[in-house]
Amino acid sequence: MSMVGKMILEEFAENRSAYLELGDVVHNRLEELVKEAGLSILGIEHRIKTIKSLAGKLERKGDDYYRKLEDLTDLVGARIICFFADEVDVLGKLVEKSFQIDRENSSDKRALMKADSFGYLSLHYICYLTPEMGYSESICYKKFEIQIRTNLQHTWSAIEHDLGYKSEFGVPRVVVRQFARLAGLLELADDEFVRIRSRMQDYTEEIRKKIALGCADDVLIDIISLEEYVKNNRDMRNFLDELAAICDWGNGPAEISEVSVDAYIPQLQWLGITTIGDLQRMLSENRKDALKLARRALESTDFDILSSSIGLRYLCRALLLSKGYTTEQLVTFFEISAGNKKRAQRMATELSNSVHLLTDGGEK
Repeated sequence: MSMVGKMILEEFAENRSAYLELGDVVHNRLEELVKEAGLSILGIEHRIKTIKSLAGKLERKGDDYYRKLEDLTDLVGARIICFFADEVDVLGKLVEKSFQIDRENSSDKRALMKADSFGYLSLHYICYLTPEMGYSESICYKKFEIQIRTNLQHTWSAIEHDLGYKSEFGVPRVVVRQFARLAGLLELADDEFVRIRSRMQDYTEEIRKKIALGCADDVLIDIISLEEYVKNNRDMRNFLDELAAICDWGNGPAEISEVSVDAYIPQLQWLGITTIGDLQRMLSENRKDALKLARRALESTDFDILSSSIGLRYLCRALLLSKGYTTEQLVTFFEISAGNKKRAQRMATELSNSVHLLTDGGEK
């Protein structure tokens, strides 16, 4: 290694603690940006070059490539991995607002890549902090790299790195063609995931409006329609309020905590409840009996929080009793959620023993 390389290495060793601090600061700020954007992402990661890694890079690049430590822009590297391709640009704009950007060394690798080129790349920024931004002098003006990519782009990069194919040069033609085909498929998949998410959002809004207007009878029960029904149907919310009132021990009714109700979809299907209209009729016809069962179970508790799925729980049980299912049939039903037959048998027996609550005078 040249004398210049040795000096760069020594300076980095002396200042590595500042780079470690910089890495933590950048990581924390990126977490704040993701939260501000309201996005759910796969993760944020960062790393600081080791002295050994830097020595290897200096050796590979040669004597004249770097003249001082500041010429290196990737001593600290951070990466945001998101699920959807359009989130890359959303986060990119936030990065541009939150850090000073070295435009000369930053690039959108996606836009620079030729249509027939080899690879599948992400958005790269070279950034730095300044004292005016409220950061300590020790970490300011030190360059760092931020990459923003999708999960599929990240997977591509990891596999490419593992195989050792950094470029198309020297790689067998058949392999280049395979990589190019795969890159196209991954890019198409990223685009399709965005379309699927948009369609899900549109469908959710459509179902929400139908439920609010009371015209969702023919809507099939699925993870979205059931969730929206429990959250936004007035009759269901009133029913949940009645259940919460059972747990009023002098400090007000229990709080309803919104949880996922998709686990009830197979149970509703078993009962023949396949549309929102079916569910609405189930609520209307079994409401009183469901309240009796819930009162018996909840009056001896000190719950101050109930999950939003509790309404479906007692409606299903009330319907099972009202239809006169056999104990064997009850066991089959409870096996859907119980996970094992022994527990399902216990639940079936407990429910069978509650049938007297639904008869006149059965409620205490």
